[in-house]
Amino acid sequence: MIGPGHTYGSVTDKISAIVLTRPTSLGWYIGFLIAFSLMGMMTVAIGWLVIKGTGIWGINIPIGWGFAIVNFVWWIGIGHAGTLISAILFLLNQKWRTSINRFAEAMTLFAVACAGIFPLIHTGRPWMAVLYDAVPQHHGALAAIPQPPDWDVFAVSTYGTVSLMFWFVGLIPDLATLRDRAVKKPMKIIYGLLSMGWRGSARHWHRYQSAYLLLAGLATPLVLSVHTVVSFDFAIAIVPGWHTTIFPPYFVAGPSIPVSPWF
Repeated sequence: MIGPGHTYGSVTDKISAIVLTRPTSLGWYIGFLIAFSLMGMMTVAIGWLVIKGTGIWGINIPIGWGFAIVNFVWWIGIGHAGTLISAILFLLNQKWRTSINRFAEAMTLFAVACAGIFPLIHTGRPWMAVLYDAVPQHHGALAAIPQPPDWDVFAVSTYGTVSLMFWFVGLIPDLATLRDRAVKKPMKIIYGLLSMGWRGSARHWHRYQSAYLLLAGLATPLVLSVHTVVSFDFAIAIVPGWHTTIFPPYFVAGPSIPVSPWF
């Protein structure tokens, strides 16, 4: 639905102007400064963790991975919500998804990036993570036996890759719109490369719909598979309270709710 006094062209021009012609506001710089400050605090915190070790988290028997696993699973849950909502609404042909799908898909990418930090830093010595595989195979013992961090890496990276492709494919027509309306040569080149030669022909739209439908179909079951793999971290543990069958069903329903009370 388009309001009075507007056409498809005028709406497109107004939205494109936000990216191409509108000057950066003071509020944006303030928000960027706050976000950059928080990122600096994160960098300092990770640096302190590397220097002092995971003992600063209060890790001790029986708390083997408390702070890190709670944050990891929470970010995984947030990340799954975005793409899952967007993909299911697309598969169900709900037109109102266009008001939230970009926000939801971008939220997934940032959340998965945050989640990916914790399996790396939970060792306290991230550069030693390669020893999960290198040491057993080098000495010929326990070779080819995957470890839980390996499962997390493959599961989360696969889901993150599909989510990134799902987000990018949905942007291609819009990137082409910005390419056609850009005035500066560098912007035309950048948006031209990102739009991948989009011309809006019937053949392009057909391929776009097929690829988008395929990625939406892949993203939906991947949510369940990643939940299951993350729950295996608990299922194979020998720590009391972790090695329990109660976790997998809850991880499918929503991981952020059941984990927090256990810590």
